[in-house]
Amino acid sequence: MSEVVLRGIRKSFGNIEILHGIDLDIKDGEFVVFVGPSGCGKSTLLRAIAGLEDITSGELFIGGKHCNDIPPSKRGVAMVFQSYALYPHMTVAENMAFGLKLAGMDKHQMKEAVDRAAKILRIEPLMERKPKELSGGQRQRVAIGRAIVRKPEVFLFDEPLSNLDAALRVQMRIEITKLHRDLSSTMIYVTHDQVEAMTLADRIVVLSYGNVEQVGSPLELYHHPRNLFVAGFIGSPKMNFIEGKLVAASDESATVQLADGSMIVTAVDAREGVPGAKVTVGIRPEHWAFDTSGNTLSGEVIAVEHLGEATMLYLQAQGALEPLVVRADATHDAKVGEKISVHLPPGRCYLFNEAGAAFRRVKTE
Repeated sequence: MSEVVLRGIRKSFGNIEILHGIDLDIKDGEFVVFVGPSGCGKSTLLRAIAGLEDITSGELFIGGKHCNDIPPSKRGVAMVFQSYALYPHMTVAENMAFGLKLAGMDKHQMKEAVDRAAKILRIEPLMERKPKELSGGQRQRVAIGRAIVRKPEVFLFDEPLSNLDAALRVQMRIEITKLHRDLSSTMIYVTHDQVEAMTLADRIVVLSYGNVEQVGSPLELYHHPRNLFVAGFIGSPKMNFIEGKLVAASDESATVQLADGSMIVTAVDAREGVPGAKVTVGIRPEHWAFDTSGNTLSGEVIAVEHLGEATMLYLQAQGALEPLVVRADATHDAKVGEKISVHLPPGRCYLFNEAGAAFRRVKTE
């Protein structure tokens, strides 16, 4: 069993606390992604699991074993770093075998382990090359292979794809997904890229300033964000936010007055809302509609991006925290400087109170 259990994990550097009591259960064989902006504590948390950072307080269990005071080499984990950290004077095979050699493994067993990892990663033709003769993607495969040969209980990935170009990142995401399926190992993966998180994870842990904001499946976080932070972080392009004032509330809907005086109805359970309170309406770029049947917002087109399969419109609208992003059909012919109206389907809207907490949506369209 290779479950990872964290109970009240705190980490401080001097008087500065980086992790503020993290509680988390990662199941055996699960692929969990830590995601969040730079400085949120995700890499510190990963390094604490690996044993590369001491835990200030709290308890860590790996495979049922209390690991707070166990050295990294005895925890049954293997870590793949952002930098490949390959020895330039060694061949691929020697790089992959180096850790096993230090551990005193028999040469025959060592070769079997390296050959097995090379076959899994499809790098058999590269085994006699030096790192300088490899592409970035090939080097990262070697770094992953070095972890595989150790047969760890838990794989830890610290932003392993950030040094690769966009096309290679897509390819390597597919490779890592296949690797997880083939090995059925527990994997914990750190990234600031929410697209990586959405495509790789069984569950995502969203972190902010050393706190866990929400844990759930990718689609759970996408469709049911707990607060403004998660709603704005998960999704690309991110959710649009428009400030307003709560006018009326019930268990099925809420009416919000926007800055331009227009009224918007959202299909949420807003019974706890207080009329007159500040609220924020949220809607994702793909959920706008182009009709004038009410529940509309007007804005000026300030930029147009033709992406081939779609057109992205950027609108300047009163009350919007940032330019609104509207995903339209590829054939949409809006021009910069044009004023247009867009419809907000009530069932597609989100609503957040002044503290940023989400009201529960009662239906979707």
